Amino acid sequence: MEWGIINKENFTSLKDIPVKRWDPLSTIKISTKGFGLRETIRYSGHFSYLSPIRSQRPKGFKNHGKKEMDFGDCSRKSFDSIKDVFTAVTEGKTLYDDEGTIVRDGNTIIITQDEMRRDDPFLDQPHRIKRIPDDCNALTLINRYPSMARIIDQETYNRVRLSLPRNSKLSIGINLLTISRHFYPALCLDLIPEDVLAGIFLSMKAAVLYTIEHAIERDYYDITVSPFFNIGIKVGGSQPRIHSQCYIDLNGDGHGARLASYLKAFEEMGDHCHICETTHGGGSRVVLDSEFWTFFTTGSPVRNCHLRFYPKEHIRRFSNLKPTQIQDLARSLKTIFKALDDLKIERNRNILFNCCPYGYDADFHMFGDIIPHEIIGGAEMADSMRVARKLPEDIAKEIREAIESG
Repeated sequence: MEWGIINKENFTSLKDIPVKRWDPLSTIKISTKGFGLRETIRYSGHFSYLSPIRSQRPKGFKNHGKKEMDFGDCSRKSFDSIKDVFTAVTEGKTLYDDEGTIVRDGNTIIITQDEMRRDDPFLDQPHRIKRIPDDCNALTLINRYPSMARIIDQETYNRVRLSLPRNSKLSIGINLLTISRHFYPALCLDLIPEDVLAGIFLSMKAAVLYTIEHAIERDYYDITVSPFFNIGIKVGGSQPRIHSQCYIDLNGDGHGARLASYLKAFEEMGDHCHICETTHGGGSRVVLDSEFWTFFTTGSPVRNCHLRFYPKEHIRRFSNLKPTQIQDLARSLKTIFKALDDLKIERNRNILFNCCPYGYDADFHMFGDIIPHEIIGGAEMADSMRVARKLPEDIAKEIREAIESG
């Protein structure tokens, strides 16, 4: 199922098929009238993507065949000599380790090179590419080890659909992966050039728009899009090169409980968007107020040092961002991450972008979360509540002081 391709030539058993499974104990049918959607059965609640191919992902890369590269090594200023699994893609050639074993064959599907459109998002044949020019900042690829099926032939689909267990369905969607052209370590945003980080955002945005256009042409609709970064091994980052991902769910069967609560909250706000009108505790929780973005410590953190950020313009989706907003976001994130590093706050962090799904007529203000890794207890796992040890106002003050001190 590499690159999300399933056909009668590579299909072996149901154990290799990605499925989406809704939890019957926490899932309800929902009315879609409020979102301007066509009337079909949809759900809200907890679901899981079950994908065996995910276990085949390469885990890091042995540098010079000796040891695993350190995700947290930010001491060096040049990373030109480092090779990882993406080097085969960027250099357009097969990559071997010191023992002569093939690490990556160089085949791929490139959706966007910077903002330039390349392969069709539904291309069914990975291919070798030429060396990517050095002046490129970022590439967006089809994830080789996705959680969803991107392409499946009708014969195999009919065979699979009738054999899946109850509450399960074939998981349909596209997983995008955006990488920097040159190697920069995932945990060292203070060392990554601003234009490279902005380039990652711009390439991801262009790829999402390109993919959505093609999905709509194929009669997919009501599409949830989830852009995110897993920065570090503890939060799911399997590769040391800075990269982002984007899950584009094409199942059209609803949305998770967290997004449902956001959609409902914005619906009840009406014309009084909380994000647009709040002062974040009279400014005591504001960490950074840039030209286009506001960063603050949320009053109800899901982890200690949980930060939120949003564009000052009331826009619905990541793909609505303008180049000036993206450039400012890259600059601000570097400032924030350096301050977190200076305060010795856990380096393994997730960055999540919460967006209005395509096809939903909902008044939504896009926002993001920066969530450092933290071990949580049983009570937190049993419900959506969290227990934090420090007041958000105190954390905000510490981060502001770290930013001011340079």
